[in-house]
Amino acid sequence: MKASRWAWFKNLVKDLKISTKLALGFGVFVLLSFLAAAISYAGSRAATNKIDLTSSVRMPVALTASQAQVDLLRMISDVRGYLALGDRAYWDSYQQSERAFQADLAALEQLTPEFDALNAGRFAQLKKAYARWSALPDRLYALRNDQLDREPAYRLLATDGVRLAGQVLIQMNTLIEAPRAASEKSVAQLQEMARFEASFAAMLSALRGYTTTRNRIFRQEYEVNLAANEISWNQIWSERSSLPEDQQKILNQVQEKRQAFLALPDQIFPLLEGDRWREDLYLFRTEVVPLTDEMNTLLAKITADQQTLLTTELDEGRRSLASANQVILAGGIIAVLIALLLAFVSRAYIAAPIRRLTSVARRIEAGDIGAQAAVESQDEIGILARTFNSMTGQLRKTLGQVRKEKTRADNLLNVVIPLGVQLSSEKNFDLLLERTVVEARAFCRADGSLLYLRTEGDLLKPVVVRSTRQEAGPDEEAGRQPDRAVQPLSQASGSLQGPGVAAQAAMSGQTINLDLTQGASAAGYKLQAEISKIGDFSLEKAETGGRIPASVLAIPLKNSSGAVLGVLELLNARDAESNQPAAFDHNLQQMMESFSSLAAAALEAYIREQTLRQEIQKLRIEIDEARRQQQVSEIVDTDLFQDLQSRAHDLRERKRQRRLAGGNPQDIPTDTPADTPPG
Repeated sequence: MKASRWAWFKNLVKDLKISTKLALGFGVFVLLSFLAAAISYAGSRAATNKIDLTSSVRMPVALTASQAQVDLLRMISDVRGYLALGDRAYWDSYQQSERAFQADLAALEQLTPEFDALNAGRFAQLKKAYARWSALPDRLYALRNDQLDREPAYRLLATDGVRLAGQVLIQMNTLIEAPRAASEKSVAQLQEMARFEASFAAMLSALRGYTTTRNRIFRQEYEVNLAANEISWNQIWSERSSLPEDQQKILNQVQEKRQAFLALPDQIFPLLEGDRWREDLYLFRTEVVPLTDEMNTLLAKITADQQTLLTTELDEGRRSLASANQVILAGGIIAVLIALLLAFVSRAYIAAPIRRLTSVARRIEAGDIGAQAAVESQDEIGILARTFNSMTGQLRKTLGQVRKEKTRADNLLNVVIPLGVQLSSEKNFDLLLERTVVEARAFCRADGSLLYLRTEGDLLKPVVVRSTRQEAGPDEEAGRQPDRAVQPLSQASGSLQGPGVAAQAAMSGQTINLDLTQGASAAGYKLQAEISKIGDFSLEKAETGGRIPASVLAIPLKNSSGAVLGVLELLNARDAESNQPAAFDHNLQQMMESFSSLAAAALEAYIREQTLRQEIQKLRIEIDEARRQQQVSEIVDTDLFQDLQSRAHDLRERKRQRRLAGGNPQDIPTDTPADTPPG
């Protein structure tokens, strides 16, 4: 009883569809997995809460605070770099870092509800410090860009110092250029004034160098030049009484301006050597740096607290997960048992039939096309086996067709191309046309073939026709012009509604392949009229039964520029095995198009050669005519010819005078002039 129930169950499972089998098996597996997951969820809920708190608060706060520290350090570094170098790139980088720091503060502010009181107070202090700090960089930027504002010593020198020094040098130059009596004393005064002017200019230059660089070497240089200038000035001032009154007034002005200028270094040197020689650096050092340190300390404390809380909560979550892992382990064991059961069922009812089907496929791969798959069930594998058997049957048919195609490809390689080469070397035009038609009909096993050539007036002239009753080869036709009833295609097509197939192929430049083996319509072409005219070319109606042919293939012959030279038309293809009427298949059409291209090339080459011969003959005639005219010209230009021409003119004149006088013109000699004695 149990055995029969087991057999019934096996048959039931075997005939179920694979989708049903998999749905039942995995449905049970999913149900049990869901139960195990529910138990695991209940056990790990506490750990999840800890992890959620860590991931949603502790870790974001710690990461954001750390990132805020990094952005703050970048800000202070960029400000320092801009103050030191004045490179605009540092200021642009500062603005980017500032935006990033502001975003960090905004992110921390969103998390403040989760802060404890201590960290909330720290964040409030951080915001106040940043509010004071944020106004300072713009002041530093303005100071750095205005040298007069940021450097008091330089401002004093660039304004009052340069003005006073310029006046001293200008007035001293006026004294030097003033007219004076030529004397040894005057020359000595001029030399002393020049030394004064040079030492004063050197003083100004050294003072400027010390002001801009704070290099002590420039101060020493200033003091050396000051001593030299003092000596020159004392010498000039001691001899001022020898100068004219106007020059003494100028010298007094120089004294006044010089004393005012010499008072400036006492103001400049303390500024340069003090803490505020640059206002921007002083502001940066006294206000920006302390505020930065304060904010960095607050952020570091917030980060440290969050990291401590993060470590504590992770330890608690780890302990909760350890207890949940025991529950997950038990659920995993149950899942493994279910998976083993599903694997056994899948192996018996899915994998084994597929392996047997694969074995049959390998036999077919090895070449046993007659192998058949056993249909063991009604599920998808059974359907696949039946489809597989149908596929192998179709494969056998396809292989047969492939063999046919291979044979045709070999024909293209071994027959069509050699024929094209032979056509290209043919010198007899009639034999060239004849061979084109004969070889095309024989290769396609067609009942008839025609060759049309395009003539003036866009007419197609049928020049060659061959049928199965005309078996004369091209060699037998060599040297003899066949007797053909030449008709323009427009007349040969009769008066039916559509164009002829050859005419349509010539007009469109495309191959026309009509398959009428199943009695299909002729698509408006005047086939019946064409067949009646083919009869005029000895293709008897017995070969077509007086009916429309089973197949027609019209291929335009185009030259290298795409112009249509003619049309090759083939009628009634025959099957190679049954010799029954068949269609011109696609592969055969391609081979014949290749053949027609070779034939058209040969025809074009022949026409080009004949045209060239005619042009050469015409050129020879023109050359002979030019040579003859040159010879006549040489004869006319001789003295003998000119003398004869003069005598003939005199003779005609005497005849005319005699005629007018009533005499007989015959009395005047015709071979000598009147004043020449005869003999």
